Amino acid sequence: MAGNSGEARDHRKEKPRVTTFSCGNCGAPVTVRYPGHSLSAVCDSCYSVIDTSNETFQVLSTYFKKASIQPRIDLGVRGELMGKTWECIGFVVREDVASSFKWEEYLLFNPYYGYRFLTCNNGHWSFVTMIKERPERFAAYADFQNKRYRLFYQGRARVHYVLGEFYWRVAMGEEVSMADYIDPPQMVSVEDDKDSRVWSVSEYLEPKVVSQAFELTGESIPRTIGIAPNQPSPATATWRKVGPMWALFLVALTGLQVFHCMLAKNIIEFRAPIEYVTKMDGQFATSDAKLPEFTTPEFVLDKDNANVEIDINADVDNSWLYVYGELVNADTEELFTFERSIEYYHGYEDGESWSEGSKTTSIFMPQVPGGKYYMNLDFDNGGNSQANMRQSFNVQVKRDVPTFHNYFWCLFLISLYPIFAWIKYRQVEVARWSDSDFSPYQSSSD
Repeated sequence: MAGNSGEARDHRKEKPRVTTFSCGNCGAPVTVRYPGHSLSAVCDSCYSVIDTSNETFQVLSTYFKKASIQPRIDLGVRGELMGKTWECIGFVVREDVASSFKWEEYLLFNPYYGYRFLTCNNGHWSFVTMIKERPERFAAYADFQNKRYRLFYQGRARVHYVLGEFYWRVAMGEEVSMADYIDPPQMVSVEDDKDSRVWSVSEYLEPKVVSQAFELTGESIPRTIGIAPNQPSPATATWRKVGPMWALFLVALTGLQVFHCMLAKNIIEFRAPIEYVTKMDGQFATSDAKLPEFTTPEFVLDKDNANVEIDINADVDNSWLYVYGELVNADTEELFTFERSIEYYHGYEDGESWSEGSKTTSIFMPQVPGGKYYMNLDFDNGGNSQANMRQSFNVQVKRDVPTFHNYFWCLFLISLYPIFAWIKYRQVEVARWSDSDFSPYQSSSD
C-alpha cells in the first residue's frame, strides 16, 4: 500500500515535456503537453486540427465558427480517479446523428497507464477503459468476462466539437457506428469506422467522485437527469438478492403444501340424502314439514383433533335452502354449530343468460376431537315454483381434509416485501430504458 501511494505521488510531481508551436492557420500558439504520445491537437483560437506526429505541424482541418462550448474540466487539470492520477488533455462533444443528442468526453492521460476517457451524459459520469479482448457480440446482447450485457443503444455518433490534444487524428464531423451494451454499473461499447473496431468498458462514477477529483464547482457540476444506462440502483440490487430467495422460499413452501396434502387422509365418515318438502315464499308447506328437522345416525371420527369438512349439496333451482346444524359428540355432548344458506338463480335477460349463487356449500372446522358423533339438522326453504314437492339435499362429512388457507396466508405474507422490491426495481428499470429503442419494457403497441 505504501509503495502504491509513493508511486502515485511521483506521478503527480512528474513534469511532462511541453512543446509549443504556431498554428499554421491563424498563427496563435499551440501547446502540446505530451509530444510523442499525441497525434493531433486543436488550436484554442481558430479550432483548427493540427497534425503533431512530426515537426511540420500540418493543419488537418479548419473550423472557423467560434464555438461556445466550455469543458467542465479545464485542460491541463489533474485529478485522482481509480487510485491513479490523470491529466485532462482533450475534450470532445459528440452527438447522435439521428436525434442530435449530445454528450461530453474528456480524454485523460497518465504517462505510465496510458489513456482513459471520462464521459458525461445528462450529468452522469463514467470512467472508460479501452480493452483488447473482444466481447462476443449477438443481435441483442454481448457476452464479456462471464457477464451478459443487453443492447441499449445502436446508431451513429458524430464529432460536434473538439479541444485539446488526442492520440488519433481527430476530425470535426467525423462519424462512427456505435453500440452500447449495459449491465449496471458497467457498460461495454463498440465503435466501428472504415478502418478499425474499438471496444471499451465504462464504469459508472458518482458525480461527487468526479467533482472532488477535479475540484469542480458551481456550473461545472452538471445536474443529473433521469437514470443513466449503467447507473447502479439500490432497488435493482435489492431485487436481485430478494428475487432468488423469494423463488426458493416459494418452492419450499409449495413442497411443504404438497407433502401436507399427501399426508391428509381425506376420509368420508358420513354421507346421506335428507328429504324435505318444498314451499313457496310466504306460504306454508304441508303439516309434516312445518318443523323440518333431522338427526343423523352416529358415525366415528377416528383421528384426534383433525379437521372436519361438512359439504352440503342441494338441487335448488331459482330457490333457496337454509340449514342450521349441530355436530354433537355423543359421549361428551360437545357441540360444533354451523349454518348456511344455499341459493341458486338463473334466467335470460336481453337475449343473454345469467346465473348467480351456487348449489353447494362447505363448512370447515379446524380441530375436532376424535370420537362418536351425530348431527342435528334444522332447515327451511322457499322461492320454489311449486309447493309440497319432496326434494332432498345431500350431507357429507369428511375427516382430515387437505387445507390451503395457511398456505395462501404464508404466500401472501412472504410475498409482501418481494413484490414491493420488484415494483421499485421495475420503476427504476423502466426509467432507465425509457430513452432506448431496445427497451424490454415497451409493449408491441409502443
